Formats: sequence, structure tokens, C-alpha cells
Amino acid sequence: MHLTHEEAALLESGTDAERLSMRILTTLGDVYGADRLLPIASAHVSGVSLKTLGEPGLEFLESFARTAKVRVRTTVNPMGIDLECSRELGIPEDFAQAQRRIAAAYTKMGCEPTFSCTPYLAGNRPVRGDTLAWAESSAVVFANSVIGARTNREGGPSALAAAIVGRTPEYGLHREENRRATHVFDVRVPIHGYRWSLLGLHIGGIVGDGIPYLRGVPANESDLKWFGAALAATGGVGMFHVEGVTPEWREAHHAGLPAIPISEEDLLSTRDRYTTGSEPDAIGLGTPQLSAAELRSVADLLEKHRPKVRVFVFVSRAARTEAGDAAERIEALGHRVLVDTCLEVSPMELWAKTTATPSGKGAVYLPTLCGQKIVLEELEEILRRFG
Repeated sequence: MHLTHEEAALLESGTDAERLSMRILTTLGDVYGADRLLPIASAHVSGVSLKTLGEPGLEFLESFARTAKVRVRTTVNPMGIDLECSRELGIPEDFAQAQRRIAAAYTKMGCEPTFSCTPYLAGNRPVRGDTLAWAESSAVVFANSVIGARTNREGGPSALAAAIVGRTPEYGLHREENRRATHVFDVRVPIHGYRWSLLGLHIGGIVGDGIPYLRGVPANESDLKWFGAALAATGGVGMFHVEGVTPEWREAHHAGLPAIPISEEDLLSTRDRYTTGSEPDAIGLGTPQLSAAELRSVADLLEKHRPKVRVFVFVSRAARTEAGDAAERIEALGHRVLVDTCLEVSPMELWAKTTATPSGKGAVYLPTLCGQKIVLEELEEILRRFG
């Protein structure tokens, strides 16, 4: 890789954190054939929940933070718990204390304490063409596909390293030729609500780390958030195109690719494959975290159906502030609205053994991270069946 004078100086004589960050990034660049580093507009870092970071990760993070300062705007992923109500929810104090230490380490480095998997809804919204270094698969696929910014699916360490030096290697989805479609899908059935999650789960399993191009389906930003999150959970997908909708669909170069039809049977079989339970102990909403508009919609549905099964709703602090009235309505019914954490990195195993959710991403990660059985279904149908 060619390094500028400033980059070489960081590698040779920077702080301990800068030298380590440069070693991480130049090694990545060598592995993937990058010729240079690119300046980034922002970073988004994962590895914030104690459940995924672990004690060794916490020790490394605190050591790294002694000499680390971010050079660009840097937001961070959800923690493992809403610290404001950890005792009330039965969280062991040692878990809560370790989680506070993780948050303090990121804050010491200059990261914004957003604790959100939807940074684009919590103040860190790039514009088309921005170069980013984002971890969190659902945020990455949204940034590339819906916004038209450019980022690879970074791991937590590489995103943090990029934040420290303000650069990332030029490979993968930073290059125009790697943003083209690899598969075409003709969607021949109506797609709405949780069916976007079913569609994402199904297509992700087909394309692997490819780039799907969808035809025949209108979509809004919320739809694409749920689709992309499920897509990235079952495949190594970092980007998709929707004809007539996403900003780079005209540059997808899909001509000549065989079209794969999407049928009702594809969606129903996907639902059945991820449904492993029958009677839920809890209803979990918010992976990715809900927007303010989605939070208000959930409040309306809960007031309409009055479910007896407890509902856990996960939002960013920014969304709860914007829709505080909706959060109050939900909690007045006996349910919980939690901030700074997310459904699958929270300790759902303390509250339930079977969780009902409309989230495709939740259906993938709740079994592995929280030991849950899953009921995957549209929210209003969940409320109707189990209310």
C-alpha cells in the first residue's frame, strides 16, 4: 500500500493506539489488495455490549483508550442493557458495572454515546458518496443501499482503528466495480410489514456475500431498513438495489443476469423455518431499534389489542426523546421501552424462553445470543393470537 507522509508518521511514531490502528488497517489493505487509504467522513463501532465483547475485550478496550482519540465523528452500537433500569430488570450488578466501564472507555476516546444500531436515525446520517468505516451489518447495508454512502462490513476493531486515524483501506464496496448486482429477483407477491423481513431472510440465504437487485416492489425507508437487516443476518450482504427506489439502481449493471422469482411459498417456508416455538413468554420489538414513527405505531397497536404477554420495545435514546408520548403510553400498559440496547444483545434469556417478534434479524440472533425459541410473525397477528 502507498501511504502518505502523514499516514507513515502515524504508523511509525504515533501514539500506541495510532500505531496499532495503522497496523490493523495496512494489514487489511494488504490482504484485500488495497492500494491506498481513503479519508472517512464518519465511523460507527460495534463491540459495545458486554455479551458480545466479553471481559477480555473490555480489558483491551480500556488499555487502548489510554492513548486513543477518534479523528472523525464516531458513533457506537447498543450496549447490553439500559443502565437506567438494570436493577429493576434483574440485571446482575457485575454485568452492569462492566457495561458502564465499556461505555466510559468509548466516551473517553471521543465517541458519541448514541448506543444505537441505527446511527442514521440518531444523528449520524451520511450523504450519498460519503466514505465511511461502519460496523454493524444492518447499518452498513442501509448506508450503502438506501443512502448511497460507501462502507465495507467492518468488524468492531477495524471500524475503531479507522476512527482513530480517520482512514480506511480502499477495497470492496469502496470500489465502483464491486457495487454491481450479482443476482436479480423478480418479486411476484405483495411485500409489506414483516414480509420484508421474510424476503430478506430468504434472499440472504441465496446470495451469500453477493448484491441482490429487486424488481417489482415499491418500498419506503422503513421497509428497506427491515429488509436489509434480515438480508445481512443470513448472508454476508453489504448492499442491495431496488429498481426505481434505491439511489444506485441505474448503476447496478444487472443486464444479462438470470431472474429468480419470489413466490408466496418462498416467504411462508422462510417463516416456518425460523419459527421454532409456539407459546411466547415475551414479545420483542426493535432489532434494529425502532424509529420514532415506528414507536408511535407500536403504541397505537398495543392500546388497540391490550396484550397480556409482556412487550419489550427497543429504541435509540434519540427516538424515545422524539416520541416520548408513545413510550409513556406503552409503559402505562405495563410494557417496557428500553434505550441504549437492542433486542438480541440484551439479556432476553432472563425474561423469556420463547420470544415472538416480526424481526428477521431477531429470528436469526435471538436463538444463538439469548437461547430463545422464536415465533416469527407480523406484529398485529402476534397481538391477535397471543394477546
